[in-house]
Amino acid sequence: MIVADASVLIALAKMRRLDLLNLVYGDTLIGPQVKAETVDAGKSISAPGVERIERALDDGWLQVARLSSKEKHIALSIVSKGGLGAGEAESIALASSRKLMVIIDDRAARSFAEVMGVAFVGTAGMLFHGFFIKHLTLAELEDTVEELSKTIWLAPAVVVEVLKKAREAER
Repeated sequence: MIVADASVLIALAKMRRLDLLNLVYGDTLIGPQVKAETVDAGKSISAPGVERIERALDDGWLQVARLSSKEKHIALSIVSKGGLGAGEAESIALASSRKLMVIIDDRAARSFAEVMGVAFVGTAGMLFHGFFIKHLTLAELEDTVEELSKTIWLAPAVVVEVLKKAREAER
């Protein structure tokens, strides 16, 4: 099980690769704010891929967590101290409280997760995991990382590192 932030859901859904999240990590938790950002707001603007997120929720492998009062308090503290968005704060709070890894792409959110001792991976790292456990071939990984870099901003160094590691593992 893993916790996902909105950016990973949006990117994977747009790329028609949301199923990889389930294949790589199994059940995935999101906070209520992430659901609001992805499904509710997505439907209001007819965002591409929103129906895939809804289907994942209906299928049950993507689940909206009920935040405990402690998790709500942590999330509010992260928003006020870290200046992060509510969705990122909920994702980090859920991962921290439940001892899970979080998939998060925002640099400030990743820094905050690191300070809190929360394990994290980005969307590109998730794709690498998918390759590593044989859900993507090297060619599929290369194509998917290229497509991801057109969907969200990826540091060129991240792209180089992911593809370098994958090519080394392929040998």
